[in-house]
Amino acid sequence: MTRKIAVVLNPNARGGQRAMSGRARRLERIISWRGAVYATRTLDELGDAVRDILKSPPEVLVTDGGDGTLHWVLNEARKLSPDVTKLPPLLPTNGGTIDFVARKVGIRGHAESIVAALVRELDRERMPQVLELDSLWLTGRTESGERFDRLGFALAAGGIGQRFFSKYYEEKRLGAGAIVRVVAKAVASRVAGTLRLPLPEQLLDYGQAVFRPTSAKVRIDGELVPGTTHGAIHAGAIDLHLGGVFRVFPLARDDGSLHFQAGEIVPKEMILALPALARGGAIPSERLREISGREMTIEAIGDESLSPIIDGEAFQGLRELSVRLGPRIRVPRVRA
Repeated sequence: MTRKIAVVLNPNARGGQRAMSGRARRLERIISWRGAVYATRTLDELGDAVRDILKSPPEVLVTDGGDGTLHWVLNEARKLSPDVTKLPPLLPTNGGTIDFVARKVGIRGHAESIVAALVRELDRERMPQVLELDSLWLTGRTESGERFDRLGFALAAGGIGQRFFSKYYEEKRLGAGAIVRVVAKAVASRVAGTLRLPLPEQLLDYGQAVFRPTSAKVRIDGELVPGTTHGAIHAGAIDLHLGGVFRVFPLARDDGSLHFQAGEIVPKEMILALPALARGGAIPSERLREISGREMTIEAIGDESLSPIIDGEAFQGLRELSVRLGPRIRVPRVRA
């Protein structure tokens, strides 16, 4: 008999292993005979779980976590089923700190309530509405010459986006509050440095780290973006709402459209653009190339390699990266 539901728990879930074990037991009681719960502790175990699940694909594959969990499950599944359009619909559970995919689709609730709502629908022989989301296809080469090949929804390859996430994950409590704290500290640090205020070196260094540009050659649709010290190198396959604070990639709102950003935007322009980001508008800067395009290629120059953030997950040591439109990913809309 085909399983209705399979659930993969994030090995890096908030609350640690103890919290994950308790949630796994609660989810098992909700699912009962309808499927299985895989409480993974490492990314290797997550890969093993996905492999076992796809031996007999369920009607819905639940990724209990946020955008990062969805990212890892999708890419592990892709190793076994290169045509991801044939995968079961993937359902994230709002278990992350930003949850932009769940927000985009309109998923409501937490892990237990979402799975319970899904069970009720499937028991009535009804599949929730399934939306198809565009993805990014990211390919490249590492410093050691190894091939890089992943799917995702949002990329911060360099500049402010990549530096922001590095600071974001240093915060003790993640979420909307952490987004605001990082932005506030970066802006305060930058203003203090500009005014030469006598503040601790640690505070002054914070803004320098967040606003530090990335050295790279960037082409969008074959055209070289002016400059090599980029304050932003970003790409999105869907329009995103970051923790309810900022709305980014509005040009990716329509199906089949990728939103690219690259250029030598400077800290003052980034700070002045914050209201536009909160509204979901374009960033006002003549130095920033911000367009809907087909392909962006990034080549690191100098000693610093690329350390892209993809769906909130950090990757290291890339020399080249190419971003194109990927396959559409099916995500059910479940509202608990």
